[in-house]
Amino acid sequence: MTLISKKPALEVWPQDPSTEGDRQIYSAHLQLGQQAIAPLWYRLPQRYRASLSPNSDPFVAATVLLAMTTASQLVIHGEVSPTLLRNVEEFQHAWASWLPHRLSVVPIVADREQDRSPSPAAPVAIAPFSGGVDSSYTAYCHSQHKLGRRSQPLKAGLFVHGFDIPLAQADAFNRAADSAATMLGSIGVELIPMATNFRQIMDAYVPWETSFGSAIASCLLVLQGGFSTGLIPSSYSYRNLTVPYGSNAVTDPLLGHDAFPIRYDGADCNRFAKIQALMEWPEALENIRVCWQGAQKDRNCCQCEKCIRNILTFRLAGAGLPPCFETDASDRQIQALRLRGGALDSLIALRDSAHRNGIQAPWVKAVATAIRRSRRKNFLRNRLKTPLEQRLVAFKKKHV
Repeated sequence: MTLISKKPALEVWPQDPSTEGDRQIYSAHLQLGQQAIAPLWYRLPQRYRASLSPNSDPFVAATVLLAMTTASQLVIHGEVSPTLLRNVEEFQHAWASWLPHRLSVVPIVADREQDRSPSPAAPVAIAPFSGGVDSSYTAYCHSQHKLGRRSQPLKAGLFVHGFDIPLAQADAFNRAADSAATMLGSIGVELIPMATNFRQIMDAYVPWETSFGSAIASCLLVLQGGFSTGLIPSSYSYRNLTVPYGSNAVTDPLLGHDAFPIRYDGADCNRFAKIQALMEWPEALENIRVCWQGAQKDRNCCQCEKCIRNILTFRLAGAGLPPCFETDASDRQIQALRLRGGALDSLIALRDSAHRNGIQAPWVKAVATAIRRSRRKNFLRNRLKTPLEQRLVAFKKKHV
């Protein structure tokens, strides 16, 4: 095949699916110029072999940001859906406009381009399921037909090992998967466990905060042979859209194609509204897992900022402390929060909701204190504008 650019090439060589015991391996070899990168693989139970993607679409979603980061032409040595390639061109322009100093628009070529008809005879949806609030809301509302015409026939939740739970922590993943299976089983949704080394490879090139939407989409596309639609639970509502952010309403749908659309789901609701909806689901209140910072990855640490924000949102919804949190948050912990970006926006929204509902408890005052101190710290951080000041701060962090 003749390359259409003089830029260095990121070449992707898809491998035939292979078997490892009772597990199915879907993989590709990656080469960046003269440098071989570790093979990218996805591993799942053998019984899902028939659902594996019949083409190389997953590797396009998985590697496009790597190609953009290294300004490398992306060459897929396999068959790709042309409507996916069309969408990914738009995906690139969005990300390059948000991060022009880090990402470049690059050409993508494939050995073969061919669109396929949707695989299942009847519509069947799949969504990633981490056990957190966003994915729980998507699973519950679609499986229970709570969304009217927007409801999708959700049949499976994809629980991925290698994202928030490192591959080395197999026991923690198995415990978390058991809790997730309990939740999904109670609403008639199947849990599909999958493992991938996507993050192990990509973290060296692209920050996880930028790449995780592509990671999710690639995992969904791996199973497009058995499903007709992928749903990615929204991280932020339409009112508080945050870009650039790895998963968002603009670029997530651009990682699907005509035969397997991907939808950004639940953005009409903020976290408070989602938790209100989940109050109807006892198994969720017992098993929701929002934490990724704690030492024990299969449970909520009840100390990190994300745990504290969710504890407060449950309070606001009138749920008290649900069973999924072993300890409550103190006012001192709340006041100590130092947030920025989307996390700070979420805390502000929580405070505003408390004010609208006439709640004047001490914890609301603690939230206001945390917001005020976070803003002050962010203001001081942003004053460091000159390159010399930035270098001095970086030096102190490294050597002091």
